[in-house]
Amino acid sequence: MKDFMTKPIYQAWLFIGTLLLSVSAFAGVNIQSWQTENGAKVMYVQAKQLPMLDIEMTFDAGSARDGDVWGLASMTSTLLGTSTSKLNEEQVSETFNNIGAQMGSSVSRDNASISLRTLTRPEIMKTALNNFANLLSDSQFKKAIFKREMRRLKIGLKQNSVKPQIMANEALWKALYGKHPYAHPVSGMLESVDNITLDKIKAFYKKYYVASNAVIAIVGNVDKAQAKVIANQLTKNLPRGTKPPGLVSPQKTPKKQTIKVDFDSTQTYYSLAQLGIERGNPDYVPLFVGNHLLGGAGFGSLLMEEVREKRGLVYSVYSYFAPQKVTGPFIIGLSTKNATANEADKVVRETLNAFLKDFSDKKLQAIKDNLIGGFPLRADNNGKILGYISMIGFYDLPLDYLDEFPKLIEKVTKQDVLKAWRKHVKPANMINIMVGKPQ
Repeated sequence: MKDFMTKPIYQAWLFIGTLLLSVSAFAGVNIQSWQTENGAKVMYVQAKQLPMLDIEMTFDAGSARDGDVWGLASMTSTLLGTSTSKLNEEQVSETFNNIGAQMGSSVSRDNASISLRTLTRPEIMKTALNNFANLLSDSQFKKAIFKREMRRLKIGLKQNSVKPQIMANEALWKALYGKHPYAHPVSGMLESVDNITLDKIKAFYKKYYVASNAVIAIVGNVDKAQAKVIANQLTKNLPRGTKPPGLVSPQKTPKKQTIKVDFDSTQTYYSLAQLGIERGNPDYVPLFVGNHLLGGAGFGSLLMEEVREKRGLVYSVYSYFAPQKVTGPFIIGLSTKNATANEADKVVRETLNAFLKDFSDKKLQAIKDNLIGGFPLRADNNGKILGYISMIGFYDLPLDYLDEFPKLIEKVTKQDVLKAWRKHVKPANMINIMVGKPQ
């Protein structure tokens, strides 16, 4: 993540962030959407509370688009915006620092994004938007910066190769997805990144960072007319291009297996996983609610109760669905002493099987009440709203998603949860990953 910010400006933003968190009114988020003249999708929410503007541009340019050059999308994202034809790296940083604006970038399996945060004082906002637009359309990929970032990448990948948590995660995705584009790590692998070249980065940028492949999320103290001007400004110098074809769906979870990776550690890092659902699946809400009961609610979850509180086998245990453009994983994870790894595995499986048979109506209601009561906090500042509307736009979810989600939670019954979980979760076919020296 690139993050250009001076210390005094950071302190100012920290103060503003505190103010944002104090905004308690939550009367629904009015999301509006349209297309720019150049074919980009826009998601817009007006937020008048503070003189701020947040923008995130998301492209279908994640690591699933790497092809056989693993790490290409990630390195493109890293280099994006480091320099233009008129500004070197230091000058780019100064242009944002001097006006107190902040730029960042990130990449995942599904997408890559670049973001801007600025004050809406006219002269500041104008400069910030001009600089941001130039970085998007006139990004230059310099050889010296490329070599430096490749050195950093390789150091990071070497470090990851001896981190058991990361080893377990990489083994899990590889086992679940085989030859699918989701299988490899987002940053690539040590043995693959030498295939990344500047020419390939430039070609990737030219192919995927185009207007028709972009979702622009805008949240802040600008009206719709201003937002339309901003969106057009950000895309007018981008080629229109075309959206890439959809990803193929992964095959079903491979047959049940246990993969043990020997690692000299006092702890075993454990995952139990299978393929789950894609983003927008109609069963997401009952799966989401059920997951909070099973392992997604911390000390309110069944896994925490059975594995930690009753038996003291772990400090933490969790479960989650990670829906993607196409089917993402369902994962249960924990770490425990090597001597108790097999016992923890047994308790996890027993807890999951028991949950699929039945669970307490009282606990389900408590989970629902907690989720509904806490939902306003999920969208109580500009940054959170920006993240949500980016997701809604990228995954083509309904514009009333934030308003409807708590209502759907309220309607969920025990039978809805059991039906969805029994349909999608098959304990007999799950893959078990253990990194350490399990006994």
